Amino acid sequence: MRTCFIDSTKLGEERSFCTYYGGTGVFSNEEVDKIKKTGDSLTNETAKTFGQGDQGENRKGSVAWLPLNESNKWIYSRLLSITEEANNSLWKFDLTGFWEDCQYTTYEASSKKDGDFYDYHLDIDGSYGVQRKISIVVQLSDQEDYEGGELELKTSKNSYVADKSKGSILLFPSFCLHKVHPVTKGKRNSLVLWVSGMPFK
Repeated sequence: MRTCFIDSTKLGEERSFCTYYGGTGVFSNEEVDKIKKTGDSLTNETAKTFGQGDQGENRKGSVAWLPLNESNKWIYSRLLSITEEANNSLWKFDLTGFWEDCQYTTYEASSKKDGDFYDYHLDIDGSYGVQRKISIVVQLSDQEDYEGGELELKTSKNSYVADKSKGSILLFPSFCLHKVHPVTKGKRNSLVLWVSGMPFK
């Protein structure tokens, strides 16, 4: 049951294309644990920036992919529903749906150097002739299990730091600048998915 859901315009944020939509209650704690169990069972690979073979200095972490299959379709269905709600409320983008699998991300602290992170970037790239238009991030870890790892979104001249509570979700236009701060203790897992459409014009 949804406990809290907001869009940035209702909080008096400056109106811009980088308005966001998010809250808690889209997934129950039990459902979050189920997603996390599925993600932990997958094979991780080194996280890459779009179109590059190496992380370089912009990103450090690992990812796995949750395919759209019979076992996982309930996740995609739930995310599609909240995406339609957010898009109808705020952006009204022309969307075609999911063209990529859910990304299960892992950011961990390191005793040798800075922990995993993802510096400021855009998600707007795409493939198959479509373009990412809406980014979705679901927090899967309990905020007491890690330190750092904040998801920060540049909304214009201001920044918004996403809720770190377990099961919280944030949706925002994929052309908005955002980052994940270094994890300084523990491990942060999240689920990331993009909703695509024909290129903006």
